[in-house]
Amino acid sequence: MKRIITIVLSVLRYILVSAQGGWTLEQCIEYAVANNIQIQQAQLQVENQEITLQTNKMAYLPDLSAGIGQNFSFGRATGQDNVILNQSQASTSLNVGTTIPLFTGLRNLNQIRGGKLDLKAAISDLEKAKEDLALNVTAYYLQVLYTNALHGIAVEQLKLSTEQVLRTRVLVESGKLSESELYETLAQQALDQQTVTETNNSKMLARLDLCQLLNFTNLESFQVAELDATAMMPSEYHLSSTPENAYNYSLAHRPAIAAAESRVESSKKDIRIAQSAFYPQLSFNASYGTGYYHLYNYNNPSFGQQFRNNGSEVLGLSLSIPLFDRMVTINSVKRARLSTINRELELESSKQTLYKEIQSAYYNAIAAKDKYLAARETSKASRIAFELEDTKYSNGRSTAFDYNNAKTRLEKAEAEMAQAQFEYIFRCKIFDFYSGTPLSRK
Repeated sequence: MKRIITIVLSVLRYILVSAQGGWTLEQCIEYAVANNIQIQQAQLQVENQEITLQTNKMAYLPDLSAGIGQNFSFGRATGQDNVILNQSQASTSLNVGTTIPLFTGLRNLNQIRGGKLDLKAAISDLEKAKEDLALNVTAYYLQVLYTNALHGIAVEQLKLSTEQVLRTRVLVESGKLSESELYETLAQQALDQQTVTETNNSKMLARLDLCQLLNFTNLESFQVAELDATAMMPSEYHLSSTPENAYNYSLAHRPAIAAAESRVESSKKDIRIAQSAFYPQLSFNASYGTGYYHLYNYNNPSFGQQFRNNGSEVLGLSLSIPLFDRMVTINSVKRARLSTINRELELESSKQTLYKEIQSAYYNAIAAKDKYLAARETSKASRIAFELEDTKYSNGRSTAFDYNNAKTRLEKAEAEMAQAQFEYIFRCKIFDFYSGTPLSRK
């Protein structure tokens, strides 16, 4: 039923997105989380831990069992009054009993506490899987926007080449340029047309990669929402936090750290569970039994009468005192302590890895900012140089070679600026993510 509801919600979300005309980053992340197999497997692990915890809680309850037996004896056999008779007979026995654990060395209590910590760790693992998927979706989404920008640049360059061909024809006809200049511009137009085709293919492949990550099969209808990349840039080119602040926030909020901490605490409970075998085990038991005996060729009392008369009730306490178990318990405690040390090392390793990731994210963002600002200035200069060359070419005071060189430099500068811009956006999103800012926030 839950799976059907998830599918229905996914379909409704797709219909809504289609009506809006494009997928936002937030919608892509939501759809990916709802349809990712690894996320579903992590959810199953959470449910499995919930069942384990429930089983541990039920260990406090008494058990209850019942049994019935039927025997046939030929020759000498024990009768209902415990006298051995040389008489064939049939006997029926019924019994019901219960055992209540009174003291188990706090094993049950520590199993419940450990089960809660294991459940908490499984939930944190689920959240981490969602975070990792969101990061991947963000990277693929920005790649789609980047290829869209490159395609737009290529289309604009083709438009300029087409205009250049028309102007060159006029200049050739007026005698201001030679005919070879026209073929030069035609060659450049064909090259720009090829670039448009290549960038269009890159757009399709980027969309395909994102669709596959989302587990969305209808590639033809999939389009991302048109976004202003400039609006996605950090304001005033300043990051929202420092590496130290981001690290402190992540220690308190990142699910990977929470999962490692929960497993350390759970392993400490495992030590207590292993130590419980050192203590005596006390339990209470109660049972009731009765039977029916049938002697062949004999006038037997009725079943009901025998059922009442043969009944017996037993109440008892059972105390098990461990004396020597061939070092099994001691070694179990040692293994549990070693496991705890290993979990503590894993936690420390996770913290070190987290700090390194935050440092890398911060300095990558700084480097991406510098790269973008430099690329932006290069693009501005290339635009001015091209406009000057365009004016000279229109007046017949420049060659097609010089014009194409200026146009090629402009195209390269704009492509590099687009690449630097989206890299800067992505790097900033990664660092802001460690500081607590959602990835889908603009």
